[in-house]
Amino acid sequence: MTNAFRAVKEQQMSVSKASIQFGVPTTSLRQRVRGRVDPEVISSGPSPVLSQEEEAMFVDHLKFMASVGYGYTRMEVVNMASEYAVCLHKRDKEHPFSMKWFERFMKRWPELNVSKLELCRWLGLKQPAKR
Repeated sequence: MTNAFRAVKEQQMSVSKASIQFGVPTTSLRQRVRGRVDPEVISSGPSPVLSQEEEAMFVDHLKFMASVGYGYTRMEVVNMASEYAVCLHKRDKEHPFSMKWFERFMKRWPELNVSKLELCRWLGLKQPAKR
């Protein structure tokens, strides 16, 4: 898309010719050329509620807690992120984040991973305390 945009702007190539040559949708290219869509935008849809920096702080907290042995469940992450957004006045309590938000969040932060409770740890919790 970027190469097609440059070809139209710099080389005075037509939008239809550039879309064919670079294999991009004509309408999408035309919207960028006319200024309706920012040429740097890659994905469609609304931008995330939390900024990159705010999410980075949240991710740092999740990583720190995991390093000291406390991993959060999916729902705990969603609830904490919702509370964080409410504190930042970016969301209200009546509209918390959903599991769909969590899925997109995980795609934005691939270094995070969801892991299951280790079997040995689970078995250790099931055994009665020894006296």
